[in-house]
Amino acid sequence: MMKMVLTCRRFPGFSFFIVSFVMLFFVLSGCALRHEDYYGNVRRQREQTYRQWYEQREKEEKRQPFMEGELSLEEALETALVHNQSLRSVLQEKAIAEGMIQESFSQILPQLRADADYTRLGDVQEREMPPELDIDIPDITDTEQDLYSIGLRLTQPLFRGGSILSGIRSAHLSSLVADEEVREATQEVIYEVTRSYYDILLAHQLLQVNTDAVESAKAHLKNVQARYRQGVATHFDVLRAQVDVSLYEAEKISQQNKIHLATTDLLRTMGVCQDSEVELTEELVYAPYEGEYEEMVQSAYEKRPDLFQAELAIQLQEESVITTRSQYFPTVEAWIGQEWARPDPVTRESEWGDTWRAGVTLSFTLFDGFRRAGQMQQERSRLEQRHIDLREAEDYVVQQVRGDVLSIRDARELVSSQSLNVERAKEALRLAEAGYREGIMEAVEVTEAREALTRAHAAYYEAVHSHATAVLSLKRATGQLGPQPGETGGNSWLPSSVDNGLLFINNPHVDKRSEENFDRKGDR
Repeated sequence: MMKMVLTCRRFPGFSFFIVSFVMLFFVLSGCALRHEDYYGNVRRQREQTYRQWYEQREKEEKRQPFMEGELSLEEALETALVHNQSLRSVLQEKAIAEGMIQESFSQILPQLRADADYTRLGDVQEREMPPELDIDIPDITDTEQDLYSIGLRLTQPLFRGGSILSGIRSAHLSSLVADEEVREATQEVIYEVTRSYYDILLAHQLLQVNTDAVESAKAHLKNVQARYRQGVATHFDVLRAQVDVSLYEAEKISQQNKIHLATTDLLRTMGVCQDSEVELTEELVYAPYEGEYEEMVQSAYEKRPDLFQAELAIQLQEESVITTRSQYFPTVEAWIGQEWARPDPVTRESEWGDTWRAGVTLSFTLFDGFRRAGQMQQERSRLEQRHIDLREAEDYVVQQVRGDVLSIRDARELVSSQSLNVERAKEALRLAEAGYREGIMEAVEVTEAREALTRAHAAYYEAVHSHATAVLSLKRATGQLGPQPGETGGNSWLPSSVDNGLLFINNPHVDKRSEENFDRKGDR
């Protein structure tokens, strides 16, 4: 140690040299890794992540059902209610609630506990009886250094200030809340599936409109080219007709893409394989829907699952107040115990013996530093919050119902106006084409007439789609989709495409799809 000190004094720069050398080594080591090395590590990590994703996708696709063939709305709903992942997750809330009910009864049932103990004594001493006790009992000598005991204790709660029954009621209320969460999730799945179904139908209608426009534009192009060869039309007319064909073909491709996207969304919501090949059997047509505003609000107040959840949340919080208030009362419980021990717990002899005891225990907290008062203030404030949340939810329901009713009215007026506009546009195009063939109208007038007809057709089908989705949204807002309050299990509440007004269709296919069209992907 002394030598090391002397060495450091002799070479005052030696420590600085060592530190500098170490720092330089680490710097050079870091610089030795080139950018290519970093990118190589990242690239390998990305490749590994992709392989994991690919393997996971393969497993999911094998697990998901594969669908093929015609698909009605009712079949899509039935499939989604079985395979939708979010709904299956929410269904676990019911099992959780059942476990909470089972747990709550533990507060009222007796508790049986077993104990075992072993003790090793370091010293053994003799215990003499006090001389003032004139009892003919010999002195006791602890000759046992190893002490054993086994005991059973049965405890039965008798009174806990009302918290026992409050806990049982809370568990049952939680079960009802879980039922309403399942009902809300079910209605949401029905809404999403139906909306996606509508989107596909609208995309198909717009695709047909643009397909017709393409055919009409091609026919007009042939007429323009014929007139151009005759010297009646100009080269500009030919170019304009060719541009129209290209524009309508581009719009046609755009609608095909919308069909693919909407179909992907529908299959995802249904919980089936994305490679499924389905063909929708319904057609989107307009059907009037009438509903009184007051009746819709009444239906929402009586059937909305979120309002039921808000009501149950108030009752749950009331039980929390009761449970907190129970801390101001004493707790009483009866107990009985049996013990087996060596030495004998009665005679203290070096052999196994047993004894039992029973009693009643009363516990009462006299002062807890205002803990109970603070908890009561919290629970009462939360109860007031629940009442405010309910009033806010009711106001939102009224606003949503009003908005959906107005949307239905506006969509109905739009459908009526656009229906008449389509007829006018058809007649205008017919006159323009006839006038062009007779030489009294220009080619640009035919183009404008065709464009007006295409827009009129698109506006009409979009209005029909808006009306259908507005009706669907109103049914969700009024709690009319799916199961009603108190209904559990079964598919008796499954909305049909006719009597619930969900889809306005002309469906010639009424039979169920055969099992050959609905199979696992792995069995294709």
